[in-house]
Amino acid sequence: MYRPSEDTYFMEDILATYRGKIALEVGVGSGYLTRLLCSNFEFVVGTDIDVNSIMFAKNNTLANISNKLLVCSDLSLPLKCKFDLIISNPPYLPRGLGNFDDTTVYGGKKGIELTIRFLKSIQLQLSEMGKVVMMRSTLSDYQKMDDFIDKLFLNNKIIAKKTFFFESLEILELSGVKNSSTSDYLKKKEKM
Repeated sequence: MYRPSEDTYFMEDILATYRGKIALEVGVGSGYLTRLLCSNFEFVVGTDIDVNSIMFAKNNTLANISNKLLVCSDLSLPLKCKFDLIISNPPYLPRGLGNFDDTTVYGGKKGIELTIRFLKSIQLQLSEMGKVVMMRSTLSDYQKMDDFIDKLFLNNKIIAKKTFFFESLEILELSGVKNSSTSDYLKKKEKM
């Protein structure tokens, strides 16, 4: 289970400004950020592939919060609804920087493989005016990630950046589609 750390608190500061009806956190870990979302949204869904994380969040961090649903799943694959906000602080470090077995911090060979799977999984779950807020590291192959985001037709902007001795962490906000023909394409894809 990923416990709150500097990147969690950095993301918390940014997320405090978001409000809406329904939000999703992919990778709840301890439930720290999910709790914040529950304060600002009418209903929150949280997913994690690790059942121990789900149970910890349910029985501790989110024990007295009623406007949430926690689901043990791979990313958000079983969910079929639309969200106003989707957040994730995915494992973003490239393998080769330490203990390869720690799946809470290593996101694949280039540090983006899990994030790309995340982006694919939420593609049709974003409401028309919805936003995705996610963390990434400059140690990962962020240019390749930007190229992938462009292929999804999402608007991509860095809304916060924090530099440390060895890396910079960036919080991205992704929103909508770039043009109406892209929107039509995604609607057709959704019906398939």
